Amino acid sequence: MRKLTALIVLLGAFYFLNPSEIIAQEVKTEMTKEEKKAAKTAAKLEKAEAKLEKNREKLEKINQRYQKDLDNFQKKNADGKLSPNDVAKITKDLNKQAKAIEKLEKDIEKLEEILAEAG
Repeated sequence: MRKLTALIVLLGAFYFLNPSEIIAQEVKTEMTKEEKKAAKTAAKLEKAEAKLEKNREKLEKINQRYQKDLDNFQKKNADGKLSPNDVAKITKDLNKQAKAIEKLEKDIEKLEEILAEAG
């Protein structure tokens, strides 16, 4: 009886752990090099479009803030309410904002060139 039980367990183990069945069940699908390249460029273009929209919105917000800060600075400076230290501080901040605007504009130009080349 023990031999029969051991034989059934052994046969069951061979049946369930048979490597040929496991390999037969796997289905491998490989993309060709052209398909991989096309998928990669499509993903890259989608990313570029999303980044372009994001940068345009960001540029618009930064431009609005820059104009608001510049108007406030000019108004307070004309009224004589700013000390020389305040003028230097605000001017430095406005210069930083202007550089950020320039950087975003360059990034937008690059993204537009990438999208123009692609399609």
